[in-house]
This record gives sequence, structure tokens and C-alpha cells, in this order.
Amino acid sequence: MLNDSIYLDKHGDGDHLPDKWSYYRITSVDGLGNPEGTLGASIEVCRVKWPTLEDIPPVIDSIGTTGYAFAYPTVNDALRKQWNIERERSIFIGIRDR
Repeated sequence: MLNDSIYLDKHGDGDHLPDKWSYYRITSVDGLGNPEGTLGASIEVCRVKWPTLEDIPPVIDSIGTTGYAFAYPTVNDALRKQWNIERERSIFIGIRDR
């Protein structure tokens, strides 16, 4: 079972309609022979639709980073470069099991 951490980035505009907000997930998945959630597994990052939480391609895979010191900055860099999402200003809104 996968556990998605779901986040919301309002892009610094919390006073207006949510049509410009970004919802996204961060998920540890199997990778490099390591089961999801274990040291050396991979991390997926993907924007999701609200409220269905369906993936909006592309899905970015950071191979073999779970549990390592470079995992956090690697994921943050991918979010920033791909979708202009800043994890530091994002709001954690929940966990989804799938």
C-alpha cells in the first residue's frame, strides 16, 4: 500500500480564488530493489487534481533517495523547477492510502 502525503501551495495568494493553487503529492515508491518507505527507495512527486486527487502528468521520480539527506532538497528542487511550487510555503493537508 502506498501512502501519499498531500500538500497545497497557494503560491503566496491565499486571498483569491483557488484556481491558481497547486495540489501535489509526495510518495515513497519501490525503487532500486528497495521496498517503498525503506532506505534507498524512490520518491514520486506529482501535481494532483482537487478534490479527486488524480495525478496530473508528468510524475517525477527521484530514484533511490528515500531516507537520505539529499532527498528533501532533491524533491524541493523538482517541485520548484517543474511547477514553481515552494514546499516551504506549502500546507500539508493529509495522507492518502492507496
